[in-house]
Amino acid sequence: MFDALFARLADRPALAGADAMRLFHGRGHCYPGLAMINIDWFDPVLWVVIYQQLEPDDQQQLFAGLQQLAAANPAIACVAVQFRARGARGQTVIYGALPAQCLAKEGDLQFQLNFADNQNIGFFLDARPARDWVRQHAAGKRVLNLFAYTCSFSVAALAGGAQSVVNIDMARAALATGQHNHHLNGLAGRDVHFLPHDVFRSTRKLENLGPYDLVIADPPSRQKGSFEADKDYGKLLRKLAPMLAHDAQILACLNAPYLGADFLPQQFAAALPACTLRERLPQREDFPEQDADCCLKMQVFGTA
Repeated sequence: MFDALFARLADRPALAGADAMRLFHGRGHCYPGLAMINIDWFDPVLWVVIYQQLEPDDQQQLFAGLQQLAAANPAIACVAVQFRARGARGQTVIYGALPAQCLAKEGDLQFQLNFADNQNIGFFLDARPARDWVRQHAAGKRVLNLFAYTCSFSVAALAGGAQSVVNIDMARAALATGQHNHHLNGLAGRDVHFLPHDVFRSTRKLENLGPYDLVIADPPSRQKGSFEADKDYGKLLRKLAPMLAHDAQILACLNAPYLGADFLPQQFAAALPACTLRERLPQREDFPEQDADCCLKMQVFGTA
């Protein structure tokens, strides 16, 4: 059952000291029968996520193969598995032990990970092209980071020479991790704000801290009571209009497989027509997708 998975892992790049990456992207539906498994590398941890309950024999076969792989590769100190199937959530370590501190490495930047019982570990690998773009375009910019989560975009912006960053997210714990990420990268003390507020209820405060040359919008796709992309993205864009500086850019991201690549341009045309599509950022090569509309959308819009 797992021949294609282990063949892909056998063809992996060197792991020791490597940046965080996806080693197997089953969720992209490019490997028949394996859409329920993703495997990521966070040096020195092999992180396995299973989205569907496996038959006991299949699970035993998968675990045995992963344990054998780890035993043969000294770079792997731990294999941890998270179960996300409905009614069977949880996680376990099947090889080694989790380090006291786990980090995601991207070039000279690093980000704190949380492999506890949270569904999300505090970092999204597939957004690296967007973080790289932000770092390349942030010099001297006043940046607004909406739905900041653990502030990886803020770290990238400040590493790229941003003048200031305003981070806003309702989740205080996520913002606390974001502050730690700034410390990890030697960026504490810069002109950066962390606002534990609802974006829609804090527009006056955001306006007072602006205007902004670069806005990053990476909202949840469907979070009841907070943000639902198909209903709220246009509302968000209308709120942004008075906050934008001349020649502002908006990096709009959306992880919603049920909304196609043209969803964001349509929302901008209707709600913020002064901003037109400038660029569609490429996907990571280690996130192959059978259907391109199912990828994380990362699109850049500009006011001029």
